[in-house]
Amino acid sequence: MPVTEILLLRHGHRVAWTLDPTTGKYTANHPYPTRLPADPPLVSHGVDQAAETGAYLAEQLGELAKQDRLRVYSSLFYRCLQTLKPAIEKLRSSVAPDLRVRGERGFGEWFGHAWFEQPVPASAERLKEEFFAFVDDQYQSKVIPDRHGERIPEIHDRIAKAFTRVIQDIDQEYESCGRGSEEVTLLICGHAAQIVCSGRVLTGEMPDDPDEEDFHCFTCGISKFQRRARDQGYDELDWRGKGVTGGWECILNSWCGHLSEGEERGWHFHGDESFDSYGAGMARGPITQDGEVHGSSPAKL
Repeated sequence: MPVTEILLLRHGHRVAWTLDPTTGKYTANHPYPTRLPADPPLVSHGVDQAAETGAYLAEQLGELAKQDRLRVYSSLFYRCLQTLKPAIEKLRSSVAPDLRVRGERGFGEWFGHAWFEQPVPASAERLKEEFFAFVDDQYQSKVIPDRHGERIPEIHDRIAKAFTRVIQDIDQEYESCGRGSEEVTLLICGHAAQIVCSGRVLTGEMPDDPDEEDFHCFTCGISKFQRRARDQGYDELDWRGKGVTGGWECILNSWCGHLSEGEERGWHFHGDESFDSYGAGMARGPITQDGEVHGSSPAKL
């Protein structure tokens, strides 16, 4: 099983957005490159963070990329690909001209469960053509998030499925060409909630209270995980207590030593971000975290 190391990178400081839950409409004070809801670029400080991160990752991962022992995945939201851009361009120009980033929607942003459809990123084809030439437009996502968003248990299981299928895919890719004994590093750029969930599903350590601050996710922070066992199966939902694909040890927990400003904009869960009791959802009555509808009268805002 070649994948022995996973690096998680949160995107840099981004432009903000607002949501009116009574209409389901996302807005922002600045135009986005893709013109899509909740798909902002980085602010200038985030661009600086990405540049510092790119210099560090290019140095650290150069030999792996040269030996074709690096695979890079990302959420398809613009801010994540923009964060990866300095590192990927440095690696492509120096040691790995064919390095590509596979856009995996299973590692995408968390949007709370809602009566309206939540935002989706641009397609890999559009992103490659208009913005990021390094995007692999032939790759198809292994997992697609629910268009109406997710509750906390659902996002954890979504991340577990994405990891299991991606790791299995890479393992099989190397094994099929006689390189199964090689060690491969997987770099993933994603979002705050996704990174917290990733730490939990990789290690199998799920706290009783999802709001617990266990795995950190500072902007452009780097987390590192090493595989415990290389002879385990790929049961994508049997991760609690042991972790996906044999389990992983956390070596770095959103380390920011490469950033001149250090740790910034940490995040953790603050309960479910559900929007079921707004707008059209009000007619169905209050909806609890487990998804059950209680009563038939409209909920009060």
